[in-house]
Amino acid sequence: MRIEQDIELCSVTNVNTKEKLMNALVKAGIPYAEEWEKIPLVKRKRFNGAKEVCVVITHQAKADQAKAIIEGLDDLVKKDIIY
Repeated sequence: MRIEQDIELCSVTNVNTKEKLMNALVKAGIPYAEEWEKIPLVKRKRFNGAKEVCVVITHQAKADQAKAIIEGLDDLVKKDIIY
């Protein structure tokens, strides 16, 4: 459930990557929520062919800290994260 101060942080196309990202956010104490969205066929190229993506949401006051956490992740994990 979103509130006014929440923003979309990123989208994740892989479930394993989502788990790694969520674990990193939890360790850092950053609040988050997730929403799953189905991707229409014509837009799948942008999302590496994924049929659905996980949209990660966080409080706007924690967005910069969350982005720093994402930048610190392994390159193999970051390849499945879309801003």
